Amino acid sequence: MNGITDMHCHILPGLDDGSLSMEETLATLHSAEKQNITRMIVTPHFHPERYIVEAPQIYEGLEAVRKACDAEGIHIQLFPGQECYYYSGLVSHLDEGKALTLCGTRFVLVEFDPGVSYSYLKNGIQTLRQNGYVPIIAHFERYECLLDDNHLNELKSQQYLLQMNYDLLLIRGGLLGDSRWQKLLKKGYVDFLGSDCHGTHFRPLHVDKAVHWMEKKVEPELVKRMLQRNFDRLVYG
Repeated sequence: MNGITDMHCHILPGLDDGSLSMEETLATLHSAEKQNITRMIVTPHFHPERYIVEAPQIYEGLEAVRKACDAEGIHIQLFPGQECYYYSGLVSHLDEGKALTLCGTRFVLVEFDPGVSYSYLKNGIQTLRQNGYVPIIAHFERYECLLDDNHLNELKSQQYLLQMNYDLLLIRGGLLGDSRWQKLLKKGYVDFLGSDCHGTHFRPLHVDKAVHWMEKKVEPELVKRMLQRNFDRLVYG
């Protein structure tokens, strides 16, 4: 595939639990380029109790990484964003520009606790939508409440957007059959794929292996929609 995309990663150095240094960031981006990744949205955490990464820090860090990429000859487009933990004050922080949407659009990459109740998760994404934002549920495979197919089907019927981590596609099901997550992707439940890479020290990039599986197992038009068309919506609104 020409031009693989990654809309969820923690590679800006020193801002959250992701890349620890510019050296690690550049090593990660060299790996990304070898894996044919051409566009990435950087998404440092916004978590009121753990990581309050402010917008100027993200823009400054992103500009520094872009300059370092130019010096290193790395040709990957990098865009600003944030992974926002949902809590009651998130909408206010988004409205004030203290928490970032993706690429300056109305799309918000939103995460919850793995054990979140379905009612709380649904209320959170409804609140974002009612306030003019378009929530994308980060790594939806982590939430216990979404192991219930009825909950998942309800979200999709209401056109909520789901992001899955690439690495999940490398885990096979029983007796070498497809896993639940591979089956859901094949059926079109997944809107976006992201690495959730945290540098070379934690969750390094294995995007090429996941894309290789998709190219063999998934309808080409569906792959193009997840990795290119929907990404264009994030970048251009």
